[in-house]
Amino acid sequence: MEDTSTAPEVVPAPGPLAGLVILLIVVVLLVAYMAIALNFVADTALVGGFMLLWFWANNGQLEIARFPAALIGSVTGIGIAWFLVYGPAHMGGLGIALALGALLLGLYLDITKLAPMIVNNATMLFVTLAAAPLVQLHVNWVQLLLTTVLGGLFFAGTIEGIKRIAARFTPPD
Repeated sequence: MEDTSTAPEVVPAPGPLAGLVILLIVVVLLVAYMAIALNFVADTALVGGFMLLWFWANNGQLEIARFPAALIGSVTGIGIAWFLVYGPAHMGGLGIALALGALLLGLYLDITKLAPMIVNNATMLFVTLAAAPLVQLHVNWVQLLLTTVLGGLFFAGTIEGIKRIAARFTPPD
């Protein structure tokens, strides 16, 4: 039997005009995020905030109650991916074994859903992203972590603010 309790609900697509308004808001948010973040981090690290926003929008429907698991899962994924690089490089064979053990534990926890706040779909997305060889060669891990956390908080706070403002102008049902 399939557990659908954590499956995202289907949200109807916005109409053409609402879609343009949403697109404009997204563009402004992304430009603002880049303008702020590029003062502190390399452009290669911006992907953390972008990926978290994409994940939260598509899997959490921008519901603030779903944001903490997305954020914590993302950080967990970055940690596992970092250890896949750090372990072997600094601890040799033992590091390989420990890093693979961490990855397998993460996969097990994702499959069994024993710790969904810590290990979830966001974890697996960020492990996949951050473990890619091209990313590993060029990313500053601290900056990736910062852009994921601070970018995520920026997007979550801004979007929640926009939703609250929009609610004031929406007629009650």
